Parts: sequence; C-alpha cells; structure tokens
Amino acid sequence: MKKVAECAEVLPGFALKARAEHESEGTYQVVMAKHISDCMPYRYVDEHELRMTPPGSPENYRVQKGDVLFISRGVRNCATVIESVPENTIASATFYILRAHPVIEPTYLAWCLNQPPMQSQIGQIRTGAGTPIVQRHVLGDIQIPVPPLKEQKRIVELGTLLAQELELRKKLVETTEVYQRMLGQKIITELTQE
Repeated sequence: MKKVAECAEVLPGFALKARAEHESEGTYQVVMAKHISDCMPYRYVDEHELRMTPPGSPENYRVQKGDVLFISRGVRNCATVIESVPENTIASATFYILRAHPVIEPTYLAWCLNQPPMQSQIGQIRTGAGTPIVQRHVLGDIQIPVPPLKEQKRIVELGTLLAQELELRKKLVETTEVYQRMLGQKIITELTQE
C-alpha cells in the first residue's frame, strides 16, 4: 500500500476567473468535466474544442498523454487517463492532475481510484455543503494497493477487456430492442391490414 502522493504528483487544475467561453484564436485547449464520459480514457475530439488564452502562465496546468485527471468537485469523483490531447491543453480547476511516478502505471492509477472501495473512501473525505470537494492533500493521503508493474498492466488489460465486453453487450441489447420494435410494428401492421 502506498499513498497516492507517493505514486504521483497531485497538481491543481487551472482556475478560470469566469465562465469558460470559446475563443477561436485562443492559445490553449481547456479540458472540462463535461468532456469526460463514464470515466473512460479521455481522447480529444473536435466537439470538445474550447480554446482560450488564459491570463498569467498556464504552464503548470498543462496536461499530456499519460496524465490522470481526477474530478475533485461534486459527487462524481472519478479518474480518467489522458490518451490524446492537443499540444497546448490545460485542465480546469474541476480536476486534479495526477502525474504518475515510475512506480505506477497511469491507467492502473485511474482504474484503482475508480474501484468501489476507493470510491467509498473518496466519498467519506468530501467536504463542503453546496458543491462537495475532495481536498488535494487529503486525496494525496489515500492509501492504494500498488502491485508490481507487470501485475498492474495485467489488471488494466483485464479491466479494458471487461469494458469492451460491457460495451458490446450494451450495443447488442440496443440492436435487439430496435429489431423487436420493428418486428412488432411489422406484425401489428400486417394483422390490422387483414
């Protein structure tokens, strides 16, 4: 067992002064919590374009492939590993940026933080009445299991396969429902035309 802070730097996201609005000539892409779906690995797509020119020096908030974004505000405190982002991308203050040390695979770190026992611990350390927040230093103190790197990779591979299986099952159910509706409509139409 190791503390999160022993496995990764826990950095803050960039605090926006006002509501983020797209600037077509902006120098940085901004990743927001609304861009994260189901805590799956994050891949930038054109629909996420939110460019701005932040005041000051946003270099400390830049994110890159392999960083883990942890949603620190609200009750959906999941972690996602970055698979792809444009070169100049920053994370908003909704996130903590976890930059993994060599002892841990970023994908394993995100997977581990999203597991029910860890989510339960995270739920217990949230503070605040309006919009709950996980304090950065408290997140850094959470103890997580850190097996050898080879085992971490194997766990992540199994988790990826499970996620793919669940996605296939979901598509199968959706396709079956569409087929059933079409078949039902056809049968009812044929019966009412007789």
